[in-house]
Amino acid sequence: MTAPASDARTRHPLVVQHNALVNGRFDLNTTETRLFLAMLAQIQRDDTSFGKCELRVQELLDSTSSQNYGHIRKVLETFASRLVTLETLGPDGQRILTQRTYSAIPLLARADYVEGEGLLVLRFNDELQDYLLQLHSHFTKAQLVELMKLKSAVSSRIYWLLREYATFGKRTIALEELKAILGLSQGYDRFNNFRARVLERAKAELAHTDLPFTYVTRSKGRTVTHIEFHFKPVGPASPPPSLPGAPVAEWEAAVRAAGVSARSIPHIQEQVAVGTYDAGYISYVLNTVKAQVTAGKVKNEGGAVFKALTAGYLLEDYEKAQQAARTKRTTNPATERQRRKLTSELEDTRNSLAFVQTADCYDEETRPGQVAVIVAKLADLEAQLRQLSP
Repeated sequence: MTAPASDARTRHPLVVQHNALVNGRFDLNTTETRLFLAMLAQIQRDDTSFGKCELRVQELLDSTSSQNYGHIRKVLETFASRLVTLETLGPDGQRILTQRTYSAIPLLARADYVEGEGLLVLRFNDELQDYLLQLHSHFTKAQLVELMKLKSAVSSRIYWLLREYATFGKRTIALEELKAILGLSQGYDRFNNFRARVLERAKAELAHTDLPFTYVTRSKGRTVTHIEFHFKPVGPASPPPSLPGAPVAEWEAAVRAAGVSARSIPHIQEQVAVGTYDAGYISYVLNTVKAQVTAGKVKNEGGAVFKALTAGYLLEDYEKAQQAARTKRTTNPATERQRRKLTSELEDTRNSLAFVQTADCYDEETRPGQVAVIVAKLADLEAQLRQLSP
C-alpha cells in the first residue's frame, strides 16, 4: 500500500512519533495499522493542530485478500473506539522517568465514512498533540515505504521499537513489557506460542526491510524474562532521553557555556540525531566563533554559535579541515592505526552509554554505577586520542 489521498501532504516519505507513543500500549489490527500510518503520513513538521485526514477506501484495501468496503466500515467502528495507554509527558514534552504516570487516551477525535464516495475522514484526538506535533526531541522517524512492506500489525510495532534504537544495534525488552506494548494477552502465555506467532513472524517480515534482526532470549531458571534484539545500525534514531543524574553531553555543556539558551538545545540535538553533523563540527563551530569574538568580528557569541549549528554554514570549512587532518595523519601509519582503534572503541563505548541510560534491564540502583564506569572509560579514551593529535 502507498501513502493514500490526493493531497500532496500524504506524499511525505517519513512518519514520526514521540517515543512515548512508540512504547505506548495499544492493539491495532492490520487494517487499523494502515489507517494509523496513513494519518501519520499527512502530518507536516510545521503543523500546530490536527487537520482532517481524508483517505480513499480503495487505497486501503489489500488487493490480494477478500476485504471489501463492508470490511472497512466495520474496521472503522472499531478503530474509532481505540484507546492508547501512554506515559504522561512533562511540560517540555519530555518523558518523566523519575515517577512515571500513564494516561488512557482515545486515539481519534472522530471518524466518518462517506459511503457514496468511498471516503474516510479521520482526525486525531487533540490530547495526542504533544506526541505527534512540533516534535523537537525524543521522537523516532521511519520511512513509510519500509513500514508498508510489513503485513502484520505486531511486526509494525516491533519495527518501531527497534527503529527507536536504530543507531545502537541492540535493544533488550522484558517479555511481559513487550506483550503489554503489543496489546497481547490470551493465547500467548506459553513462550513457544509467542515465539512462533510474534517473534518469528516479525523476524521474517522485517528481513525484507532496512531493519532485519536476530534475537536471543534471557531466562531466569526455565522462564524466559527478556528478549534481546540485535540488528545492524541503519541510521539515526532519536536521542536517548536524559535521565536524572545522567551526565550532560560534553558538547551540550560547551554550547550552553557559549551563551546558547537551554530552549535552543533541542534544535541542535535534532541535527545531531539525523546525522547532519557530529560532535566534531560542534567543537569546530565553538572554536571558530570564539576566535571571531576575540578578533572583534562577532559580538553575540551565543547567537553566532546557534546560527552556525542550525544553518550549517561552516560545514564545508569543517569538512575541508577534517580532510586536511586525515591527510596529515596518514604520514604516520602506526599512529593512524592506533587512532582508528581508539576511535572505534570510543564509538562502541558511547553506544554502550546510550544503551545503559535507556535499557529496561537496569534500574535506579544498578544504572548509576554502570554509567559512572562507562563515563570514566570515555574520558580515558578521549584523553588517549588527544595525545595522538598533532
